Amino acid sequence: MSQQLISRSAFARLSAAVIGTALLGAGCAPPRQQVSAVGEAGDGQLGRLTWGWRLPTTWDSAKGIGYDVHVLSLVYSGLTRLGPDGALQPDLAESWTYNGTGDAVTFHLRPNLTYSDGTPVDAAAVKAGLERSRDLPGATSGQSLAIIQDITADSATDVTLHLAEVSYQLPLLLAGLIGHLVSPAAIESGAELNIAPVGAGPFVLAEYVPGSHATLRRNPNHWNAAEILLDELQVVPRPAEAVAYAGLRSGQYDLAHVDDSQILPLEQSGFSVIGGTCFNVHTIEVNNRHAPFDDPRVVEAFNRAIDREGIIEGPLFGHGEPDWQPFSRGVQGYDPELHRRWDHDPEEAHRLLAEAGHPDGISVTFHVIGDAGNDTSRKIAEAVQAQVTEAGFDLRLEIAPPGAGQKAAHSYTLYMYSFSGRESPVQALEVLYSEGGWMNISQQAPEEFTTALERVRRTPLESPDYLPHLQAATRAAVSGASPHAWLVNWNRAHALNDRVTGFTHCIHTQRFEGVGVRS
Repeated sequence: MSQQLISRSAFARLSAAVIGTALLGAGCAPPRQQVSAVGEAGDGQLGRLTWGWRLPTTWDSAKGIGYDVHVLSLVYSGLTRLGPDGALQPDLAESWTYNGTGDAVTFHLRPNLTYSDGTPVDAAAVKAGLERSRDLPGATSGQSLAIIQDITADSATDVTLHLAEVSYQLPLLLAGLIGHLVSPAAIESGAELNIAPVGAGPFVLAEYVPGSHATLRRNPNHWNAAEILLDELQVVPRPAEAVAYAGLRSGQYDLAHVDDSQILPLEQSGFSVIGGTCFNVHTIEVNNRHAPFDDPRVVEAFNRAIDREGIIEGPLFGHGEPDWQPFSRGVQGYDPELHRRWDHDPEEAHRLLAEAGHPDGISVTFHVIGDAGNDTSRKIAEAVQAQVTEAGFDLRLEIAPPGAGQKAAHSYTLYMYSFSGRESPVQALEVLYSEGGWMNISQQAPEEFTTALERVRRTPLESPDYLPHLQAATRAAVSGASPHAWLVNWNRAHALNDRVTGFTHCIHTQRFEGVGVRS
């Protein structure tokens, strides 16, 4: 997917002074050998950048969630990765080969790789890392890696994953958090990976102050170190709307993830804002075990009652694209046939409700996630509440208890949430639509979807049948009384000052190859 450049206007050369709260304090330092692997950055050394983003919930990828992938991919690498356009790329593995039956895949590692602690990244190390991610109690990666029945180190650079069933999705599945590899020496020593990661990524964590900042230093032993132009990358929480301008102007932030509400003011102030669509899509989870949403006509009526363009122009300040499926335009799995499938039509929605036996409309509780930092979801829910009234839906908004999450959502009828996407489109569809899917609050799936998804899993990625099978599975997922009403994709935007060079919007994991700073 091509980069969307929202603004190319340059801002005057910035002052070197840093304002705002100083990021000081005793950090959680990684082991000494990690620091020595990258060296110390001297005063006045060029190539330092401060990124306003969000700190990870943990530095242990096996226990990471959602947006953790962006920062953890700086200190960890896997066998594969996704490029800026979302396409599958080799990482620690140069290539991979499936056997004739599709139930085993051999990854061929690059030679002479090492982790940040100096341990070789060989086949035995890959085996140890993947087995830990699969078997570690409480690992968020465990369920996804359960398909790996056995792992054999065939040589120093060849490692084979033997699968419980045929699946050509493994290279995609391993391209994010799930595939991040940890040094076997760190595993053996019982290192506290949640605060001191030991990976083979392009950077090494040098200092971590929870809630304040993480200082990352360039890893000269990374296989692609020539593409890393920063000596130091500091990750700090992204700026609040009121301080974004001052922070970027002063140099407190060189680059910052900003909300849609901040884009126009920053552009008008002369900053460049780079953004575009990504894997993330806002959705309303629908429990189709609960009447009347067990009736496909009611589900269609609800979708037609929603004005997606109105959401974009309102809560999202004109940014984003309307969606009727889990995959944004440009993401693997997107089906053009589903675009504008259920356009805004309150009259047709009202007719469908009457046909389904509800001429006087429907009253239902609409739960909204109550966790901090979800103001956008709440505002979208309020917009939907107002929009669907015309069609006969009376939504009573109720804030879900903070931390309740998906487990509590299984008792709700409608739940406002957001899907952050998955590297493997099959895994994404499983999470959203399979009977045991984490984001399928109805916990049921039509047989035709299950069959279609299995067909995709058994189709090689390079086969001409792969994309048609994947799109057919997407269509089967959203048909009938679908457990999701898709709304709008996220516009992920970054504002930057004129020190930053080479920054590119990435449709999935934000990458820093080729990103530099002017002196």
